[in-house]
Amino acid sequence: MRCSTGFITVIAGLKISGKRGVRQLSIFELVIILTLGSAAGDIAFYKEVGVLHAVITILFTVLLYRFITYLLPKSRKLTKILEGEPVTIIKNGIYTGKIQSYENLSHDEFYMELRGKGIEHLGQIKIAVLEVNGDVSIFKNASKQTQPGLCILPEAVENIYTNIPEDGLYACIHCGNTANKLAHTAANCKHCGKNEWGITCDNSSEE
Repeated sequence: MRCSTGFITVIAGLKISGKRGVRQLSIFELVIILTLGSAAGDIAFYKEVGVLHAVITILFTVLLYRFITYLLPKSRKLTKILEGEPVTIIKNGIYTGKIQSYENLSHDEFYMELRGKGIEHLGQIKIAVLEVNGDVSIFKNASKQTQPGLCILPEAVENIYTNIPEDGLYACIHCGNTANKLAHTAANCKHCGKNEWGITCDNSSEE
């Protein structure tokens, strides 16, 4: 009975909060969901927690959510604090400096996101935006505008060179900048100063 009460109350709370509450979540929305779940869990597991107190907590949380979402469109500063803001992380095939602020953004996870959107290499990307919910929005170059870029296919990202094996065009794995390199040489990237290179490819999945 206590568990059912908590479950039904959370469902009702999510209904009141609106559909936005059950899509991919921003940090603020995730906190709201965790708070609701915690209050419902207290009802189910702890008999000393009064059902009425937990229900009041859930309803107060939902009302707080509704109040804050009412304020968000009126205050850009509040929106930035609670939900963050989208960040452009790739522009014309090269990482922007802002990506360095996101140390928890794993290259492997990021490449997986890009491959899921049909991206083979960074030269296909005109703009990539990290959204507030953690998703990545991609704007591709037209086929004729696609340039060679850092290859992100699984077999390619395993090969990282600090000493170039043969003459050719390589891409810095830290920023995506491309440069022609001579075999058995090592030189820092002129864009970011790092010295780790990956292979490039220039085919486009759109062709």
